Amino acid sequence: MTCVGAKPLKLSLVALLAIAAIAARADAQSLRELRSQEAENAALAEEAGYTSSICQMPLQASIDWRTAANWPENVSLAASCDGALGALESICRTPDGRNRAKRITRFVCAGDGSGPSISGHTLRFGAEPGGNGFAATKSLLESQL
Repeated sequence: MTCVGAKPLKLSLVALLAIAAIAARADAQSLRELRSQEAENAALAEEAGYTSSICQMPLQASIDWRTAANWPENVSLAASCDGALGALESICRTPDGRNRAKRITRFVCAGDGSGPSISGHTLRFGAEPGGNGFAATKSLLESQL
């Protein structure tokens, strides 16, 4: 007796296994990306905590991951935003700067290379790989705070 349809079932099984292998690879990559993002979020939180202590004010910090799709894998986005936080610390170290800096309650680190901007109470810094952001951010803060 011959089993009709055995070949299509065999091909379907091979296709299903191939799809499962691709999905498993995608899940592993996603897990690696998730762990990397968690590490970057923790690094930024630590840096923002230091800025909060210098400025003696609470500062929420986050990374806008939607802007970091093309960010190089081996370059820390949080470290690339540290110069912008350093600029805020620098303002806080001036006699009247701490009071002016209290206007900023949130910091967003982005990976789009757009540089510093202020909107409401949010200081946003669009980092670029290898950039620092200190001078541009300090200049913006001095002019707008």
